[in-house]
Amino acid sequence: MNTDSPTAPTRTTWRKSSYSTSTGNCVEVAPAADAVAIRHSKHPAAGTITFPHPTWAAFLRDVRNGLTSTNGVATITKIGTDTLVTSLTTDVELCFDHGEWSAFLAGAADGEFDFADLLAA
Repeated sequence: MNTDSPTAPTRTTWRKSSYSTSTGNCVEVAPAADAVAIRHSKHPAAGTITFPHPTWAAFLRDVRNGLTSTNGVATITKIGTDTLVTSLTTDVELCFDHGEWSAFLAGAADGEFDFADLLAA
């Protein structure tokens, strides 16, 4: 099943880390009943990468532990100070600068994106 989309899901509420700056450039996350999507707030037309719930938990573990890919949906690659999140099934690549990714990492470390209520369903 292709879980990636070149465009953002419809009727989705996007959220960002509480650590994001006021410029609004950040990793945006949209939880849904069956998956969690990410996109770049500055470049939403670049597409989304969607993680079914079990792989979202694995992606967050990868993020927290600095791993490149054990989640089966996307790789995480450091390029200088930037971080590239690349879909394993489509051509969607999301590039985040140091500040954007650091804010996401801090939010992930604090559990802001765990969505325990959705993942338990």
